[in-house]
Amino acid sequence: MKVFLDTNVLVDYLNKREPFFADAAQVIDICGKNDICGIVSSLSVINAAYIMRKAYTKDSLLLKISWLTKRFEVSPINRESIQDAIVSRPSDFEDAVQYFSALQAGADLIITRDATGFKEFGLPVMTPAEFLARCEE
Repeated sequence: MKVFLDTNVLVDYLNKREPFFADAAQVIDICGKNDICGIVSSLSVINAAYIMRKAYTKDSLLLKISWLTKRFEVSPINRESIQDAIVSRPSDFEDAVQYFSALQAGADLIITRDATGFKEFGLPVMTPAEFLARCEE
């Protein structure tokens, strides 16, 4: 199974944001185990670095981003994903770009804390808590 992690899940983990950290940490721990491949988009890597830039020194931030890109498959944001997002006329353009990046990477589902921007698309969407509950079944 390939799971696409939205930016908010990554930042919850990397910044230890409460009350979301515990679920994000468990999701990240599951990725790479039991035939579950974690995917992040190149946009998420960039957005996470931007969001975290004031919380960490430059070296610490770069180490975290390096870890992220080694730990997960990184799906590209390319012309096709942007054009597909435009054609879909989404309510949230950034989420649409993320969706099409996930689709191109072969994701089976999207894990996010904000599912509203993904509801108009075809892939299943779960919160970290929903995904963890599914894994326990």
